[in-house]
Amino acid sequence: MLRHITLCGLLIVAPILAGTKRLPGPATSGNDIVDVYATVITDKEEVTKLLGMDPGMSLIVVDVKFAPKADNKLRLDRDDFTLLSAKDGQRSQPLEPGQIAGKGAIVVSSVGVRGSGGTMGDSGGPVWNRVPGTGPFGRPQGATGVGNSSTVTEAKATVSNTTDQKPNPLLDALKAKLLPQKEETNDAVSGLLYFLLDGKTPKTKDLSLIYKSPQGRLIVDFK
Repeated sequence: MLRHITLCGLLIVAPILAGTKRLPGPATSGNDIVDVYATVITDKEEVTKLLGMDPGMSLIVVDVKFAPKADNKLRLDRDDFTLLSAKDGQRSQPLEPGQIAGKGAIVVSSVGVRGSGGTMGDSGGPVWNRVPGTGPFGRPQGATGVGNSSTVTEAKATVSNTTDQKPNPLLDALKAKLLPQKEETNDAVSGLLYFLLDGKTPKTKDLSLIYKSPQGRLIVDFK
């Protein structure tokens, strides 16, 4: 009887475990003044679960923990983070919630451009360009751009002209989970960063998060 009950229990639990997608643990990088921990979520179903609703686009979400060391007081600015794809050299800075779900949400279209493409770390490659507006700390707001090989796919970003003033639950969810900005902090701060790359979403192993710290770049590889 005990053996029968145990077997039945395993048969019930097995499908549950089979349907659970295990996310990789956080990757990390650090120097003398700060550690950065990050977990990347590329699966659309997992992103939907995390936000509580479908964002309507293939967002790449990075869960970040920013941890200053000792008594170091550092500014935390989302624009100091960049997502890189080793697969095709694309790079993207974080999107603001309003660019994803707000009145000024970005609309991205791909345009073929002749020329030499860039690779990861090659400043000659195109990057996402900021759309008009003012961002955090007086910086312009905007999205990203892409490039590889001799024929480059350039992402053209425009701003949606929607005038819908109805409450937007997705916008609220994005804002609530967003990595906050800090003028100066020595406390650990956690939150989400939202990225968008053109084309098929790269595999986790092809992605890296770059943080521009006061002591130089930190590279968090998701391998």
